[in-house]
Amino acid sequence: MKKIILVLFVLFFTNILSANDNILKHTTKLVANGKNVMLLFETKTCPYCKIFEKDIEQNKALHKLLKDNFNVYSIPLDEYHEYEMGDIKPPKKTNTISLKMGFAVKATPQIIMFDKNWNKIIQLPGYADPSQMIIFINYIVKGIYKTKGLKEYLQESGMM
Repeated sequence: MKKIILVLFVLFFTNILSANDNILKHTTKLVANGKNVMLLFETKTCPYCKIFEKDIEQNKALHKLLKDNFNVYSIPLDEYHEYEMGDIKPPKKTNTISLKMGFAVKATPQIIMFDKNWNKIIQLPGYADPSQMIIFINYIVKGIYKTKGLKEYLQESGMM
């Protein structure tokens, strides 16, 4: 009986911890809070959006890198939402349509990455597998973008 209770206790707390470890945020408050920011523009019918979400959950290196360094926000294009964006007070008010038009999002997934100060660093039109995403993310996390262009960095990384 004690073993059953222990197993149930472990399963219960494992589920609570993994639920709180959700990297992809579904919220209308888009803030950096001292981290870099990733916006994932997606739709319900986008198969590569689902693959990317699965990559975030299952690839340990990608998961840890994002968890430690980014706030990742889902922007569903097939739903209208109003957003508060930025760490300034009052935050900038925007909505799904304005974000889509402002970033010229024509297809999904579309991944836009910002540094901690909301400077747009990378905009990826389409899916990138975990090994590629890690290279893009490290470009921002390691501050390489401050001294080296993306094309040069990707060539050195073997992506081009």
